[in-house]
Amino acid sequence: MKALLLLALIAMLMPAAATAGVRPRYGGELRVLLPSPPLEFDPARMNSFADLAAARATQATLLEHDSRGALRPGLLETLPAPEDGGRSYRLRLAPGLRFQDGEPIAASDVAASLARLAGPPSIHAWLTSSIAGAHAVKHGHARLIAGIEVLSERELRITLSYPFLDFPQALAALPSAIVRVDKGGNLVGAGAFRPGGERRFQAFDDCEGGRPFADSLALAGADARAAAPALADHRADIAIRPELVEGGSHLETAPLGLVMAIVSQRLGPTARGTWVALDAVDRRELTRFVRAPAAPLNSLLPASREKGAPRGAVPMPLPRKITLSFPDNSDALRAAAARIQVSLYDRGVKVALETTPARLFAARLASGDFDVALLPVWLVSPVPALALAQIAAATGGFERAARVLAQAAGADAVALSRLSSSLETDLLAVPLFSTGLRVAAREGVEGLWLHEDGTPELGDAWLWPEGSRGP
Repeated sequence: MKALLLLALIAMLMPAAATAGVRPRYGGELRVLLPSPPLEFDPARMNSFADLAAARATQATLLEHDSRGALRPGLLETLPAPEDGGRSYRLRLAPGLRFQDGEPIAASDVAASLARLAGPPSIHAWLTSSIAGAHAVKHGHARLIAGIEVLSERELRITLSYPFLDFPQALAALPSAIVRVDKGGNLVGAGAFRPGGERRFQAFDDCEGGRPFADSLALAGADARAAAPALADHRADIAIRPELVEGGSHLETAPLGLVMAIVSQRLGPTARGTWVALDAVDRRELTRFVRAPAAPLNSLLPASREKGAPRGAVPMPLPRKITLSFPDNSDALRAAAARIQVSLYDRGVKVALETTPARLFAARLASGDFDVALLPVWLVSPVPALALAQIAAATGGFERAARVLAQAAGADAVALSRLSSSLETDLLAVPLFSTGLRVAAREGVEGLWLHEDGTPELGDAWLWPEGSRGP
């Protein structure tokens, strides 16, 4: 898969003497341990790094990023150029594309897939909100997006509601993967591996980038205690965890895991005071208790800056007691919550910690059933406009995200910073820290690299035969 890129990457990473005669090898099963088991395989609804990693292995997007972060064609034949000042894009599919069930991929499939992404059940409909007519689909008033015109079997034109030169980046985000729904109601993708059982996948020979090197792929969740011995005795080939897992080579993802505190308006007159008190929490102190690579974060933009002056000089009323809620699947959130509990206690606020099953947390947040919540968001794109829109969607829903994206499109750095601050105020959100993950590969795994969104390219990974020490 993408053999020229892979061979070039191997050549850069290995000494010349060691790589003499080395060639990627087909075969074997690639066994990957994730921070948690993937729970959602629908790109429109995935909501964690584990889900994104599974999507990276099984789905294909119109555009993608190479190992250096540059945008390149995926299912498209060429990169689309902006037309009409960035208000429209003509897309042309590469020839001979097929879904994993053997059906050809046509321009009409792309239109239907993007309409599905824009539909009511999707949590990533914000990615389509710049397309003319996407709002009607989101609210159930239309089946297809009016701004997407199928020109031929391989061509379509997308018209936007406003100029947006970063729109191709939205097409490269994993939730925008092109899928179809078969007659049995099953979701069919076009990525390197196709479903072959519960969290097990088989190589897809007709993948647009070429057949993956591994014959099969197994994905599972593992805690810190299980990951290291599994790598050591070759029960696993790759382990992705917040903390460092000993064994083999190591990579580190981009710090795209954003953690923020959200204050509910149900706290009434004390809501703003709580927000100000949370903003005064020492972020650097928080990150000391997080085992993942972490950086203090004082802006919703995916780049940290030094902490500025506290919000507001006038003392504001604080509640005597609040509940701090967070998902139950993150040690980083648990550690941060415990530190916040101590910090607010010093200001006279008694904080009760409460966990919620990760699958139910988003619904609880949307219903407003919380006092203060710690919200983790793994950004699907580091592009500032898309990052702000995703944060707005996670905390305020589609309409707020659509407004933010329209404001952020074409904004310069100063305007984006102002928009970020305004969003924090509107949402009563306090950015706390950003995190990444560590990727460990056992000896004998070659060719692994990470996409710009932190997900591993498992289609390019290959294994030395068992018993071989490799180069």
